[in-house]
Amino acid sequence: MVQVIKCDCNNRHETNINSISSLDNINTYFEEQVNQDIFKEISVEKPFYIWIKGKEKKQYFASKWYKCQVCGCLWEVDYPDFPSQGFVRKFEDGIYKERYKIDNNKI
Repeated sequence: MVQVIKCDCNNRHETNINSISSLDNINTYFEEQVNQDIFKEISVEKPFYIWIKGKEKKQYFASKWYKCQVCGCLWEVDYPDFPSQGFVRKFEDGIYKERYKIDNNKI
């Protein structure tokens, strides 16, 4: 008998991480998915935010990326740096999309 691996990506949504409790829950969830070979942790290759002002450029990278081996969904996790909150973003098509902030005013 063949065991079919299923994911619950369709039932999961993006969220903010605003407490130690929510961070623990998110870490536990992703750890379990990796241990069950549903998700695979992959290298963070692109910044989630790019800020450009004049000649100055800053890039911010997420803490972790996970790829669902069942449906292909890409998950991005950025740990909070309290009091700033973290987040979990979902890319259902598996294609990463950066956010940009460009300020053409001189510094």
